[in-house]
Amino acid sequence: MGLMQTSGSFTRFLVDGPLPEAFHDECRQRIPRFAFKGIDESSQDERADGWVNILDMLDYTFAGMEYLKEPYLAMAWRVDVRKVPSSALKHYCREAEEKIKEMESLEYLPKARRQEIRDMVHAKLLKRAIPRSQAYDMIWNLQTGIILFGGTAPKVCDEFAGFFNQCFELPLRTLFPYFMAEQIANAKAPGLLDDLDTALPE
Repeated sequence: MGLMQTSGSFTRFLVDGPLPEAFHDECRQRIPRFAFKGIDESSQDERADGWVNILDMLDYTFAGMEYLKEPYLAMAWRVDVRKVPSSALKHYCREAEEKIKEMESLEYLPKARRQEIRDMVHAKLLKRAIPRSQAYDMIWNLQTGIILFGGTAPKVCDEFAGFFNQCFELPLRTLFPYFMAEQIANAKAPGLLDDLDTALPE
């Protein structure tokens, strides 16, 4: 979701840990290494992800440090997924099975042979599938450690947190409203929420 272009929903994360002393130097190495590379059409990969320019999802060269807008680091996480529709796979598998039974004068194909045919048909159709691309903006305040991520689906957020940790070797914590209120309250009056009953009413 484009936080830079439109309004929309987002998830807040907190970077759990201090930044390395030579963080900017590390970024020059880590970000290009984890930049988006796309799906090789000749492979059986169904997914590819990586960093892209927050203003242009087709730009993933990172020739300079255009992602750094002190005190912010701004990029987008692009995810490409290609899939073979189950209905199409079923149709083409059945078609292939009928041709093989006719060619080999067979009335029945064993399970192992049917699986072999399915794998062959899936590989063929996957090469023809067009990837679906989605870019999720990320704006990271390097001073506070707070990240705005342009996605809200739990699965997407979990996958992003895992990717982020792989890239920067820094874990993320989801910032829930209660945790944020606790942080603000403790900054003004430590222990203010200690006696608050958070149990759900019966």
